[in-house]
Amino acid sequence: MVRFRTKSDAPDLHSQLESMLDQVWRSEADWRLWDRLDAADMIETLRQQRLKNRDAKKAA
Repeated sequence: MVRFRTKSDAPDLHSQLESMLDQVWRSEADWRLWDRLDAADMIETLRQQRLKNRDAKKAA
């Protein structure tokens, strides 16, 4: 916790809430980005597996 010299140095509750919500929104944006990257990686992995399976069936 941050300590302030005087009560007037401390940010008001509205500013504190705004700062906290900003941190939450930035974290959520990061999570969504990582979710999209994970999904793209999963789709590419599945695509490669399908290609291997298709090539294996052609070779048989």
